[in-house]
Order: sequence, then structure tokens, then C-alpha cells
Amino acid sequence: MRRLADHARVVVWEAKPDGTCVYIGSTVTGRTQHNPDLSEWYACVHSEDSARVATFIDDAREHGREYQLEYRIVRSDGSIRWIAETAAPKLAPNGTVDLFVGTFADVTDSHETRTKLIRSETEHRLLTENACDMISHCDANNVYVYVSPSHKDTLGYEAHELIGTPLYDYIHPDDLKADASVVRPPGTKRRGLVNIRFRHKDGSWVWLGATTRTLRDPNTGAKLGMVSVAREITMQIEADRELARREERFRSLISLSSDWYWETDADLRFTFFSEGIYSKLRVQPERLLGSRFEDHAQDKHAQGLMVCLESIRARRPFHDVIFPAASSDDPEVVRFLRISGEPFSENGEFRGYRGVSRDVTREVRTAKALERLATRDILTELPNRALLQTRLRQRLEKRENNISHAVFFIDLDDFKEVNDSFGHAAGDVLLKEIALRLSQCVRPDDTVARLGGDEFVVVAECLNGNASAISLAEKLCKMLDHPIIIEGHEIKTSASIGISMYPADGDSSESLLQSADTALYRAKALGGNTFCFFTPEMGEASRSRMVMQAALRHAIARNELQVYYQPRVQLKSFTVTGVEALLRWMHPELGTVSPSEFIPLAEEIGLIDEIGDWVLQQATLQAQQWSLRFGKPLKVSVNLSARQIRTKKLLTSVEKALQDSGLPAHQLELELTESALMEDADVAADLLTELKALGLRLSVDDFGTGYSSLAYLCRFPLDSLKLDRSFLMQVQAHDTSRWKLAEAVIKLAHTLDLSVVAEGVESEEHLAFLRTTSCDEIQGTCISEPLGQVKAEALLQAVFANGTLLAPAAPVTSAFPAAPDSAP
Repeated sequence: MRRLADHARVVVWEAKPDGTCVYIGSTVTGRTQHNPDLSEWYACVHSEDSARVATFIDDAREHGREYQLEYRIVRSDGSIRWIAETAAPKLAPNGTVDLFVGTFADVTDSHETRTKLIRSETEHRLLTENACDMISHCDANNVYVYVSPSHKDTLGYEAHELIGTPLYDYIHPDDLKADASVVRPPGTKRRGLVNIRFRHKDGSWVWLGATTRTLRDPNTGAKLGMVSVAREITMQIEADRELARREERFRSLISLSSDWYWETDADLRFTFFSEGIYSKLRVQPERLLGSRFEDHAQDKHAQGLMVCLESIRARRPFHDVIFPAASSDDPEVVRFLRISGEPFSENGEFRGYRGVSRDVTREVRTAKALERLATRDILTELPNRALLQTRLRQRLEKRENNISHAVFFIDLDDFKEVNDSFGHAAGDVLLKEIALRLSQCVRPDDTVARLGGDEFVVVAECLNGNASAISLAEKLCKMLDHPIIIEGHEIKTSASIGISMYPADGDSSESLLQSADTALYRAKALGGNTFCFFTPEMGEASRSRMVMQAALRHAIARNELQVYYQPRVQLKSFTVTGVEALLRWMHPELGTVSPSEFIPLAEEIGLIDEIGDWVLQQATLQAQQWSLRFGKPLKVSVNLSARQIRTKKLLTSVEKALQDSGLPAHQLELELTESALMEDADVAADLLTELKALGLRLSVDDFGTGYSSLAYLCRFPLDSLKLDRSFLMQVQAHDTSRWKLAEAVIKLAHTLDLSVVAEGVESEEHLAFLRTTSCDEIQGTCISEPLGQVKAEALLQAVFANGTLLAPAAPVTSAFPAAPDSAP
């Protein structure tokens, strides 16, 4: 049995169901008549297979069925061979199993071949099923018989969805036509890379790059099928198309661009120019080959050229470098070129520069013109505010040995009259002449600038401090004082000058200009035609003014403005006829600000119209409420500013106030000063006529303090004249001349059919005098101080409850009954 296990290729045996061998034969041993023991055969079975073999055979014999299995036998020399054991039951006449007939066959060679085949198939399947490429096999009719799983990732199809379907059903019709149009020589194999569009499962088209090979019968040449390996190349196709688009775009840009392209060699000599240089400069590229950058520069030391050459020496790129270039044929023609370049190498070795250039002559000249517009005054060609600030900052940054510098802020006196009298053209001629004269008064290193209008600034170095500044200021005033002949007319000019000194009055351009402006304001207040140095007190006053100005802009919104009311009394009957509305400003930090301080400021900064509208609204509304409450037609008088008279807004404001409040027009009286009326008499006359047409009353306030011209009393449609308090004031007790003048004015007013209201009635003497005259109404502290709305209403309630005031003949101790919590 050992010899059989070591050498026999085929062994035939018969055994009973209990395993007793009754016959065994082989070409190695011949026929054996005795009963060998099969257990000795199974003792040679490999230890790893023995248990499996024993269990399998015992089970088959027990149930009387045929069986077949393979296992390993260990030879005497320790080598292994594979045995295929096959057995079948032999039945007795009674149907029971009599014997098992079987064979042991050596299948080592076929087992190894089969193992290699399985391994090869496994490797092939792993390769095809895990490859990113799509692998497929079609039969002779181009029907899929194998599809790798990678088709799902790219095309969305499961393998079983494609197997059994025609390949050409998925290829784009245009690609099929293109393939069919290709003529191949007879016998040429269909093999190679093709780009086709394959339908995705979602209906879209996917570009594939496929390598195919047709399988043919080696004997007959008949087509057996086709094998294909493909991968998605959609992104590659798009990249190729984008590259083609970019190349086309680049070619278009070359022909349409204002740039031209160039290259140099390692010695920085030009080796190539695109045709653009001819179309832009009319220069043949061949004429420039072999030249260098500096050969074309108009200025060898131009900053742009120096930057370019420095970058080239350092092998650095340079961008948008501009320098002037001149042609050797016509050196007088200078053009500005913008050039950009970068070094390039081959195999790590520097080969030269390549870049682009553009003719920017027009842009450079335009930029210079714009710079001039941005830094120069168009009319006088002097530096403007921006350039002045720059130069002043540069001068201060040097700080050379603490040398003093002076800033002269110059404003021409009465320049508006020149424009009004001779026109703006004459005004421009005057400004040019002033600019020329100022420039002639200073040194070349000093600066003369025009800020706008008739404002000029001179910045000069003053080695001797204030003494040098005074000397220059006197020189400027003297130069400006000389008459100027314009269109045959002699015009005499003068100027107000404010001076600030560095470093005493500021250490920045802004602070020095502000200090000089503040000093100029003081010089103009002194009457003009003079100069004034800045002092800290001016700065404090200016700051206070700025604080008040900023606060005034928000006074209405913050409810800081209030309207006070002072009663007006009919002198004969001593009854209240109305009230005068007086504006007050109660600031939380500044306290009570006098109208004489903030009204001119409101006029200056353009707030007077808004404030005037607000006062009109408040006064008319309050007067109407009191008239309805007390059943008396109470009049209210409102003061107008000169600036309000100069605009057309006043008429609209009055109409709106009357409409919103419901106050009858005849109960509103507007008060105007003499100076306001005479500032522009024609405009004032027209406006007063329109206001009078509304039905309201007009009066002239503070009569006797202004022009005191009798002509305007007849020219304007006035109803009343308010006698200024100055007529009642006496320097000495025995001086009665002013009272006589007051009496004359009252008689004059009545002669002109004007009623008279005496202001500033503050004492018993005033009241006693006025009772001897024909004065119509009075108001003043002897009647009542101006009161807020609450106290004024309480006073009116008390007055109207009594019917009248105290009798006219009674001594004057207290005109009205005291209002609750009212001032005396």
C-alpha cells in the first residue's frame, strides 16, 4: 500500500461496506488476491485532509451512495500528490449494497493546472473588476458579453444592464458616422485609440478615449468579437477645447491689442518684435533687432528706465515701467512707453527677457493735465488747496533748525462789488493780476496759492520771525493797494490778511491754516485793509463759535429753542392788544444764549430760514389758541431777519403758518428792521407788497437806529412804526431832548397814517411821558418781562378775567396783576 501510495497512477479496488477490501489492482503491483487493508492507504493521507476524508467516506458508505473527492497523499520522501477517489455501490440481488467499487487516480498534474487557471482567472477578474478603466468584451455581433464594474462609476450602468445589449446603441450617431466614413485598407485590424461620445444612463453624453481590438479566427479570419479598454476624457476634451479657445483668443488679442511683444537674448539684445509695433509706432521690427533698451531712451536717467535696468541686472520681473523714448530718425518726437517683462530660462539657464510694451503717450499727457487740474487753480495757475497742503506739510516735515514760517491768509475787500459793477470777466482779470502781484512779492521757494473766490494764501520762510512776517505783510498790502486798470476803469483794491506763525500757532498744515483764517476774521472785523496776527484768545473765541455753531444746528431737534411772549398794551385803554414773539435759546451747557449772539450766527450758516419758519409756526399757533380760549382776537408780532427778506421762501412760510394755525391774517404782524429794508430796497418793496396782499400787518422795528430815512416810510406798505427804546433813555435826568425827538417821531408817524408802538417802556417816567403823547401802544418791563408760554398764558388769563388793567390815571407801580410764579 505504501508502494501504491508512492507510485501508482491508477488503483482499482473493491471493498465491503464495512471497509474490508476484497480486491485491489494497479499497474505497479498487478492484481492482488489477498485482502489488503485500505486503512494503510488512508494512513498516507495528508494530516490536514484525513479527518475530512474519513468523515466523507464513512457517511457515503453508511448511506450506500456513490462519492467522489480529492485529497493529498504524502509519499515516503515527503512529497505531495493529489488523488481523486471515486466509488459507487454494487447491489446484491436483494437490493442491498454488496460491495463498493472504486478507484484511486493521481490527479496532481490536472490539479496544479486547474489551480493555476483559477489563480489566473482570479487575478484577471480582480484586475478587470477593480480597474478604473472600463473593460468590455463584445461578440461577433457587437453585443456585450462582458462589462467591468467600472462602467457604473463613469456611465451609471450596472454590468448586467449592458450585457446582452448592442454596443452601437450607446455611441453618439455623429461619432458612428465619422467612424463609418474612415476608409481602412483591406485586412487592417481595427485597433487604436479613438475618442467617442457614449450615452450616460441619465441621457447625457460622456467623452471616452477607447482602445479597441477586433478578435478574429486565426485560420479563417472571421470576426470573433472585440475587446475594448476605455476611460473618461470629458475633462481632457474640455481642456483641449478651452486651450483652443484661449489660443484663438490670444491670436485675436495680438491683432487687436495696443501692446506689442518682444524677446531678448541673454545679452539683452532684442531678438523678436511682434507686428504690433509697426501698427502702433510705424516702426519696422527688423530695424530694432539687436538693439538694447537704453538705445531707445530719450533720457538715459529717466526714473522708469533706471527701474527697468536695475530689475534686469537683478534678474527680476518688472511691471508697468514708463519712460520716454525717442526715434533715431526723429529725435524731436518723444513718446512714452509702458513696458513689462520677466526673465525666462531653458534647462535652468538664463536665456533672456520677454515682455510687452505699449505706447502710453496720450495717457501720460492726460495724466499730467489731470494732475495739473487737481493741483492748480485753473484761472490763476497758482497751486490750489490740495497742492498748498502738500507743500506746507513738506516744508514742516523738514523742520530745519526751527526756522519760523508764516502763513498769510488773504481775502480781498469788497471784491463782490467789482463783479457786480463790472461783471465776472473783469473780476477774473482782477484775480489774475492779484495772483501775479502776490507772486512778485515772495521768493521762489515760497508758495502762493488760491483757495477759491478771492481767497489767497502765501507761505513764506521768516528768518526773523514776526519781524519778517510784518515786513512781508506790509509789502503785500502796499502791492495790492496800487490801482488796477480794467477795461479803461481804474479799480483800487485792498485786502485783509490773517497771519499764523510756525511753530507758535500750530505744528501742522491744518492748524496753521485754521489759525490764519481765524486771524483773517479778526482783520475783517477791524474794517479790512489791514493784517492781524493770530493770538490764543482768537482761537478760544473761534472754538467757542464753532461749538455754538454745532449746537445751534441741533437746537430745534433737541427742543432747546423756546418762544417767549411780551404783552403789547393799548395806551389809552390800558388793554392788552397782542404779544410780541421773542426767541430764546436755552442750551444745557452754554446756558441762556442771547439772540444777539446766535441770530447773526444762524444767518451766517444758513439756519435762519429754518429757525424763522419754526418761530412763525409756534407764534401763530399759540396766538390762535389764546384767541379761541379767551375769546379775544389777540395779535402776535414776529421779527424777521434781513436774510429772510432776501429770499422767496418767506412768503411761502407765512402762508403755511397761517394755514396750519388757522390764525386770521390781520392778527399777524411782521416786524422788519430799517437796515433790512434798505439793504435791497427793490427786493424788499416787492416782497412786502406780496405779504401785504395776504392781509397781515407790517411794521418797522427799532425805528431811529438805522437809516432813519423818511423816504422808505412812504415807499413800503407799512402799518406801524416801533419806536426804539433809545428815544426814551436819558443820559441825565434834566436832558429832555430825546423825549422831544420821540414826540416828533410819533407825530410824524401819525401824519403818515402809521400807528406807533413804544418799546422799552421800563419806568414810571417813561409811562408818564408817553401818556402825554399820542402814542398808540407800549411794551416793556413796566408792563411785563417776556414770559414763557405757561407764565404768559397765566398772565393773560388774569388780565382778561379783570377786563382791563389798572386805570390810566393811577400811579404806575405794577401794570399787570402778577402771574402765578411769574417774574416781577
